[in-house]
This record gives sequence, C-alpha cells and structure tokens, in this order.
Amino acid sequence: MAPSTIIISCVLLFLHLEITRAKEVNCNSLTCGDIEIRFPFGLKGSNEDGRCSYYPSPSFQLACNNRSQAILSLPKLGDMLVTNIDYKSQSIKVKDPDNCLPKRFLKKWNLSGSPFKLNPTIYRTTPYNLTFLRCSNVTDTSQLPLLPVVSCLSNYSNSSVVIVSWARPIMPSSSTCEVISWALVPLPLFNFNMPYDLADALELVWTEPRCGHCALSAQLCGFSNHKKQTLQLACFPTPSTSKGISRSAKYGLAIGVGIPGLLCLIGLSCFMCGKVRMLRHRQERREPPVLTISLEPMPFVMGLDGATIEKYPKTLIGESGRLLKPNDNTCAICLSEYEPKETLRSIPECNHYFHAVCIDEWLKMNGTCPICRNSPEASSTLSFLSFSSSQ
Repeated sequence: MAPSTIIISCVLLFLHLEITRAKEVNCNSLTCGDIEIRFPFGLKGSNEDGRCSYYPSPSFQLACNNRSQAILSLPKLGDMLVTNIDYKSQSIKVKDPDNCLPKRFLKKWNLSGSPFKLNPTIYRTTPYNLTFLRCSNVTDTSQLPLLPVVSCLSNYSNSSVVIVSWARPIMPSSSTCEVISWALVPLPLFNFNMPYDLADALELVWTEPRCGHCALSAQLCGFSNHKKQTLQLACFPTPSTSKGISRSAKYGLAIGVGIPGLLCLIGLSCFMCGKVRMLRHRQERREPPVLTISLEPMPFVMGLDGATIEKYPKTLIGESGRLLKPNDNTCAICLSEYEPKETLRSIPECNHYFHAVCIDEWLKMNGTCPICRNSPEASSTLSFLSFSSSQ
C-alpha cells in the first residue's frame, strides 16, 4: 500500500471522528442551586446545544442568578423563583422573589403566552375575582378570622392591613376600609372559609412537550432526531456516572473508531512489510553471498604407535631400481625419486608406498595415508615382504 493511501486513510479516520463528534448532542443534566435542570428546560449561558431544551417555547429557558436561584420568566407574570420541578408529573413550583405574590395579582397577570397553566388538581380552572381592601385602625387581626390578611402588603406599624374578600366585608366599627383594587386570585380547592396565605408558591404544569413517561421509566426525554429540526420526542437511557458512557455510545465509538483504525493499521503494516522487503532485496544485490560453514565435527585420526607401524610391509629396491608400480617412482612425502637399495613401506589398505623413513614419521603423527587419506586398521598383522630385482 502506497504511503499516500495510508495518509488518506488516517485523514479520513480523523474526519470521521470529527463529524461523529459534531453530530452528537451533549445534553447533560445541569443544576442551579438545588434545582436539577434537564429537558424540556434549558439553562441560559450554559453553552449547551439549543436542541437540549424545548426550543419552540423560550419560557423553558431558565436563568441562574448570582445567588444560585433558578428564575422562570413568564410573559405576563414576570420573573418567578423556581422552588421545585417534578419531571414525572410535569409540574413546577414558583414564587415571587420578594415573597409577595398578591403584588403580582394586582397587576392583572395571566399565563397566556407561556406553555404553563395552573395545576388543575390543586386550583380551580378559573381564578376568583377578589376584592383587595386596605383597612386602618386594625390593632388585632383576630377580629378578622374569616378574611385572609395579605401580610406583605400590610403596614402593621400604622395599624394598616390589606385583606381580600369576595364581597365588601363587615368590619368592626373602629376600622375603616377602602377598596384598593379587584384582581384574579388562584384559590385552592378546599373550604373557602378557611384562611389562605396568598403569598404561597404557585404550582404550574405543562402538557407540551409530553415527557412524563420518560421520567417515570428513569429515562431522559429529548428530540428523537438531532439532524432535523423536528418536534418528535423520544426517551433515552440515563447515562450512568459509575460506568462512564452508555452501552450504545460504546458500540458506536467502537464501530466508528475500530473499523477505520483497523484499516489504517493494516495499511501501515503492509507499508512497513514492503519497506523491509525492499531493503532486503537491495542488500542481496549489493553484498556477496555468505558462505556457510558446517559445524559438524570432523573426524580426527591420531597417529599410530611404533609397533603397529613396524607391522606394515617393507620393500627393498633392488640394483635395477625396478618398482612394483613403474609409474609411481616418487615419494609423495619428500617428493624425491626412489633410488636402488632404498627401503620402502606400503600401507596395506590402499597399497600406496613411500620411503620407510618418511612414512614412519608421518604415521606417528597421522594414521592416514598421505595420498588417499584412508585409515589402515591398527589390528591388522602383516608380514614383511621383500623382493629383489632380477639380475
């Protein structure tokens, strides 16, 4: 595989990882104080992907102030402090940051323009139109047992209190009351004759998007397709902090990284093998062939003792100098021609003969024939041969 192919494969691997990372939408649960913020809610300024919240409604975007308090902004009610969010029942509790909800009621509030409404299991569908009155010279509020007193609007130092009533109440003769305003007030579904603190928190619910079933199954809610701006929702497994990333993410990572990585590794291995093969080929062309030396033990023959050497036959050359082998007239040891009356000794195994003095010294050092390298048997007993040339 060519180096350019390997480089292209690695580049494609990195591009694949970047594209995969770009497609992923990291929607982690956020917190603001004690409030957990997750879909459909988002947190302003968190640098989170816009698709991690229900973007069609900006009211789901919460803010976190410098006191770590979650703030919900409603178009016609203003900024409200979030005290609790129940994702299973899709309800949220809010209260006035100054703990004075009646002040909000006096400003002709409503929930139109937001995805929220009063919780129908707690409040009547339509708020009551109540009368707010300011009464002076009230020194003892126990004189008004059936009339809720709005503490946050009252001024006890001046003996002035604010009360609410369905109709103009019958007041003690010592008190004088004047109507401040009429306002819609959400009242709970219980006996209206019981005193009720209007400064309590409001409980609101939302019906869109529907994610309560995801929370009931301990799953996260979100958009089913992050590639397209659709409003279709789906439930996703909650990531486990102890196990790291989810199993599906592990499978996707293994496939997305493993296959391109394996191809890149195979290409790199083929490239390295080709380089090694090329270097070997060049070495074989430049360097001479290496001779191999066998390490097998060579036979080593010791010299013979004198008694054994004396058993080898001797030959005395006559006056004529004629030999048994006319063509062999030179001693292979001293390279001198044989002369008449010289004594020769032959090796019985191969019948090669030499000067007796030469072969005796040779056999004492090496028990083999100088010509054919045959090793005579030391145990053989040979008779002394002598012949004389004819006169």
